[in-house]
Amino acid sequence: MYRIKWAQMRQAVTLLVVMVMLGTLLAACGGTNTGGTGTSEATATTAPAGGGDAAATDTPAEAGAAEATPGEPTAPEAGTKPAEGTIQVAVVKGDMIITMRKLADAYMQANPGAKVEVVIEPEGGAFDALIAAGNQPDMFVASFGSQIGKYAAQEFVIPMEDLPGAQELLGKLSEATAQQLYGHNFYMPIGADVTMLIYNKDLFQKAGLDPNSPPKTWDEFLSYAEKIHALPAEGGNKIYGTVFWNDALAWGGWYWNMLQPMYLNANQNSCQLLNALGTDIVFDKPECKMADFFTFAQNAQKFAPPTMEKNFFSRTIGMWPQYGYSWEPNLKQAEGKPMVVGEDVGVAPVPVPNEGDTSYSTYGGRALMIFKTTPDRQNRAWEFVKFLMQDENALLFDKELGYLPTLTSLQSDPYFADPARKPFVDQLNNSILPEQFSTAEDVANQVLGVYQQAVVQGELSPEQAVTTAAEKARGVLK
Repeated sequence: MYRIKWAQMRQAVTLLVVMVMLGTLLAACGGTNTGGTGTSEATATTAPAGGGDAAATDTPAEAGAAEATPGEPTAPEAGTKPAEGTIQVAVVKGDMIITMRKLADAYMQANPGAKVEVVIEPEGGAFDALIAAGNQPDMFVASFGSQIGKYAAQEFVIPMEDLPGAQELLGKLSEATAQQLYGHNFYMPIGADVTMLIYNKDLFQKAGLDPNSPPKTWDEFLSYAEKIHALPAEGGNKIYGTVFWNDALAWGGWYWNMLQPMYLNANQNSCQLLNALGTDIVFDKPECKMADFFTFAQNAQKFAPPTMEKNFFSRTIGMWPQYGYSWEPNLKQAEGKPMVVGEDVGVAPVPVPNEGDTSYSTYGGRALMIFKTTPDRQNRAWEFVKFLMQDENALLFDKELGYLPTLTSLQSDPYFADPARKPFVDQLNNSILPEQFSTAEDVANQVLGVYQQAVVQGELSPEQAVTTAAEKARGVLK
């Protein structure tokens, strides 16, 4: 029911081409381009400094339309047919270009005669238009979440489970990261991220709290936040008990994955947003405890700024329950001097409703997908996928781009035993892959819109928020 006919897609492409041509003509005549996506100050200061995700499907920097800056790695944009025998790989802008080029060079050296070209994934709807027009690359590095579901539902990518060596490779992966969708394995996960609670030990001490005993329950979290919030301003800067990235509520459904650990903790991973088929919502069922989630969020927001006017790295925030592993490089950019995990910063599981509950987190990360082209091109792309998933190559990808391992053999690597990384590796055992149905993005966006009303603006009770979100979500599903 999610499949889009090729005829429909080609009609959409034709319309898009006409619109692009019209926009070009207007620009040539002095028209103003208003189609770009701006980035807020919070985006620039809070998006992961490395190549990782915001514990979700896309970082704000990737979702925006930022121009290349001097010194930023460049690559041709996808859209031209690869040369005969060339594997063309699409990636997002930034450091991933550098890393994928290293891996491509290593592959070509190990396989004389092979050719790999790294290209940039176009932003917005341009990539979809290229795919529908038959100008897709051989493969791309996708984000966990609905991006995978969209291309799988539209049958733009190939299933991998029956390819030579696929079952052996799938057996080496953390089971939670290699989820089947529509009955097939459409991707190979190469790097993961998870969300945890990060806290400022210095502010804990000033508030009379034990810096080595982070809050485990919601009540403890709220109590700690209140005490930190009551601290006097420092250098003219207000101290907040906690912070949420409310600026990101309008940036897309990926942000739900940063809020979702608190929802999963509320219902102890008995529900996500959709049913097992992705055809209807379930979050309005009492056992899913969405109202409890909204209640906690409302109470926590009392000790947080309305927007991320100051992020955690400003040293004015006590706790941030949305810290992803890929933010590790941002610690080096903290106000005054670098923050150090274990010294002035602590990392802990996201608090749970009741003592003894399991603390869950949500996966973010990156996955390799192969586009439908020709059998020969698909086979060449599969050989490159297998090369990238070898331990040493996947480790390079993860280390350089700020990801956690999806291969179980890498979880015990000394690099991930570092005290700053091990809590995240341990959390992998209780992390949940975001829903990857093509409908998940639309439903999450409706929940985020109601979150803005209920939590940030305080206009709805938790019960009203659930009812309103359910009505809106079912509306978009229809």
